[in-house]
Amino acid sequence: MIAWSVAGCISLFGMAGLLSAETLDPAIRWPQERAWEWYAKQSWLFGCNFLPSTAVNDTEMWQAETFDPNTIDRELAWAKGLGYNSCRVFIQYIVWKHDAKGFKNRFDQFVSIAEKHEICVMPTLFDDCAFDAGRDPYPGKQDEPVPGTSNARWVPSPGLKLVTDKSAWPDLEKYVKDIVGRYGNDKRIVLWDLYNEPGNSGMGNKSLPLVEAVFDWARQAKPSQPLTIGVWGGPKDISDKQIELSDVISFHFYGDYDGMKNRITDLKMFNRPVI
Repeated sequence: MIAWSVAGCISLFGMAGLLSAETLDPAIRWPQERAWEWYAKQSWLFGCNFLPSTAVNDTEMWQAETFDPNTIDRELAWAKGLGYNSCRVFIQYIVWKHDAKGFKNRFDQFVSIAEKHEICVMPTLFDDCAFDAGRDPYPGKQDEPVPGTSNARWVPSPGLKLVTDKSAWPDLEKYVKDIVGRYGNDKRIVLWDLYNEPGNSGMGNKSLPLVEAVFDWARQAKPSQPLTIGVWGGPKDISDKQIELSDVISFHFYGDYDGMKNRITDLKMFNRPVI
């Protein structure tokens, strides 16, 4: 499987005034003007969610035993041939926890391969989606794929139990700051998607505190790229907080054309770029 879905970047408004990024505090949410200044510098972003066909989930993609740069290289070349210039890729806390140095070396290889194919990267740090019977992530050999079933072995990050386990949060904070700090000025990273579909897998508002925390941790790392969490239709409290804290608005949509138009119209009112 190369991609789950395709998302374009929609230009919504003209520019207001432009502010110099150097004059702004990187530890707070970007003003609207800075968000538009960033957007004006981007090419039309056309991308996919990327997972190499040899991995059943992001654990298998990133751990040393199963990292497959040859397949990644071949399939990102296909993506470029199809016209893609960006990709969203999930990274897995459990792999970082067990081998932080090795994980970062492998991520370096990935973004270098993407750059070779003129593809910028949108990393996703946390994820509440748990399709593998609610299983939390685990290192080592992953279960075999289920033929004909998409995402059958997908696991969340950092794992649903850790989302509400405050004793684990110091390590989650270290993970976020390590990754965002290392790549926060890397031009191969186009923006940060901090948390995929918080509240999914029955988590509901239990994920809201971690949503707020991950924005705070990432901003403390002072990245030059914008931060976002995609609104997806989860609990309203979480959706409102995602919009309130994101530098640029991003969203997921699983409906028809008219529904997509209506969703874009709803999000235009915030006067920020929408992806």
